[in-house]
Amino acid sequence: MPIIQKTNTFVFGRYFMILTIILAFLSLDVYGQRKCVVVDAKTFEPIAHASLYAKDRQVFNSAVTDINGETIIKFPFRQLTISHLNYEKMVIKSLPDTIFLVPRSYMTGEVTVRSQEPAWIRPLLKRFVKNKDRNYFNKKSVLEYQYTTQSIAGTNYYKYDSQGLLRMRDPDSLKFSILQTDGTITSVDSTHLTDVANMRRMLYEDFVTEFDNDFIRNHKFAVNEEFKGNSKNEIELYFRMEKQNADHGHFVIDTARLVVLSAHRVSSLKYNENHRVSAFMLSMARLLTGYKITDWDTNYHVTYQEIDGNFLPKDIQFKFYYVAKERYPDKNEEEYNAKTGGGFTNMEAEMKLSPTVNEPLESNWLMLPQSWYIKYSTDKSREYEIKLANLPAKFILFDE
Repeated sequence: MPIIQKTNTFVFGRYFMILTIILAFLSLDVYGQRKCVVVDAKTFEPIAHASLYAKDRQVFNSAVTDINGETIIKFPFRQLTISHLNYEKMVIKSLPDTIFLVPRSYMTGEVTVRSQEPAWIRPLLKRFVKNKDRNYFNKKSVLEYQYTTQSIAGTNYYKYDSQGLLRMRDPDSLKFSILQTDGTITSVDSTHLTDVANMRRMLYEDFVTEFDNDFIRNHKFAVNEEFKGNSKNEIELYFRMEKQNADHGHFVIDTARLVVLSAHRVSSLKYNENHRVSAFMLSMARLLTGYKITDWDTNYHVTYQEIDGNFLPKDIQFKFYYVAKERYPDKNEEEYNAKTGGGFTNMEAEMKLSPTVNEPLESNWLMLPQSWYIKYSTDKSREYEIKLANLPAKFILFDE
């Protein structure tokens, strides 16, 4: 009898151990190596660089989708947030194989831009370019601003909210300045600094500002026949680079007043590398440090408002995904990046602008230097960048 008792105990223990191992592997599949794909709920196209993140037991983790919309979740979660600038945020409690995100209202289905386009388009756009300086940024203006930039990468969450006054670019200085009245940093730790880099990119890389005759020459255009504007004069045009799909999007133009009312633009590595950085500086960086940009995508959406005959941005959304590698890192550059916040790989930012009644007389306006990616900077310009990275801001511990 004792022998039988012992044998039954042994058999039960062995099966319990096997069951435990199976459950462990199942747990590993769910929390350790679970693959999923994020797609557009309307077009079913994969969504690149969507963020999936969660905070569990005071530990923050995240993942980002690749160009095929795929990612692997390697961390446990009670609820998982999925976000992308162009889509409505979603929160789920269990992970499906496919996640469908609902596009925001400004996203429209792309059309094939054929080799032939209506003959009237290019003359119309050239007239727009000729007249845009009379319609946009033609007066000294001050607007109230609300700015948010967010970055999610690995175990790091960062968000910076700023509000105050923005002195718009005027015909004399061609510069922007801010007067911050309130700033808040939300993060998993208190080491981060203030980051106005995306504000500068949104303002200086404005769609209308960059819309010139070279833009017309390098792109093809097509009419969205299904677009319904607020008047018969409003049409939506799709654009795409003639030789490649490195820059494409759509914009709404009032053909009677010759003004662009809104625009959405997507640019990838090939376009950004050829148009956003100096070829000479990039070559020098490659020579000295082995610097190589491996990924660089931007999403940009803007709507404009008319204030006293002057068209200015009203709402801007911007997504910036940038990855670069160096074979021989520069220690001085690393120290400088630490003092300025260093920037992030996967960033999203939004800014809302509205008219203000009175401009204050304070003299502590901060000029926003033009956005840059690779350049030779002087000691003076570096000191100023450090100053912009240390604006007054209260800190809030991330908790979602």
